[in-house]
Amino acid sequence: SKDLFTLLARYGLVGVIATIVHSGIALIMHEWLGMQPFWAHAMGFCGGLITAYLGHYHYSFKDDGSHKNRFPKFVISSLIGFGLHQGGVLLLVNHLQLDYSTQALPLLMVSVPALTFLMSKFWVFR
Repeated sequence: SKDLFTLLARYGLVGVIATIVHSGIALIMHEWLGMQPFWAHAMGFCGGLITAYLGHYHYSFKDDGSHKNRFPKFVISSLIGFGLHQGGVLLLVNHLQLDYSTQALPLLMVSVPALTFLMSKFWVFR
């Protein structure tokens, strides 16, 4: 339906912005500051979390629910996403020997948001 398409477009736009923040911080920490991928990715996640929550609350879902109810759920769903991201880095980089910057990071930045959308739509901002 049109409403679902609009929601997906808005969610995707906020997600792209949060992904740019997440990836940008992670790459700066890894490439410029020499931080290990696991920790660089964690730092990027924190920047992306704040960006995503504010964007989804105000723009994607245009929510007016209390932050005290929404934010904890968002943090839980994001921590699940974080676990998938961090576990993905360990699996893809440390075990499968994929390059972090060109292989693992892009793969994680596509797959994990699909799951977090479902959690956001049906639980966090329901």
